[in-house]
Amino acid sequence: MKVLATFDGTPYSEETLPVLAELATLPDVELTLLAVAHEPSLQAQFRGEPRAYTGAPRYGIAGGRFVTPTPHYPETKDQAIQRSCSELEDYLTGLARRLPPGVKVRVETDVSDHPAQTIIERAREIAPTFIVMASHSREGILRVFLGSTTEEVVRSGVAPVLVVHPRGEGA
Repeated sequence: MKVLATFDGTPYSEETLPVLAELATLPDVELTLLAVAHEPSLQAQFRGEPRAYTGAPRYGIAGGRFVTPTPHYPETKDQAIQRSCSELEDYLTGLARRLPPGVKVRVETDVSDHPAQTIIERAREIAPTFIVMASHSREGILRVFLGSTTEEVVRSGVAPVLVVHPRGEGA
């Protein structure tokens, strides 16, 4: 039995771990833990403390040539994507350690502006018996504006979805 479980880094999504631990006791279970990060925007690349300029003159003539400074960015978009994937992989590996020993677990990460679409595409590739997802249980106007990744995956019909509702603080 193949199970695809999704995580978004919130305590809500981690509420699926007890369900996954129970499933892990069944014979021939293969778990795939998937996390999808949002694609970093240009704004995210400029986060952090402003840096003091220490290079050539700001603008002007230096050595008989007109000089313009080279901008210093904290990281490129590719570096931000690589960092996000690495952090998510570490996060999922930590979650996998919380599952019973001996269960076959694979961790996968992706970066996308449309997490639901990425989950659906991944489910089509691995053909899970079902998908385990948490729901933030947003209602009303929040659901209209923020949408629901879980709802979109359920509506896709790509596989049955076991939806775990949060029970913790703020649920």
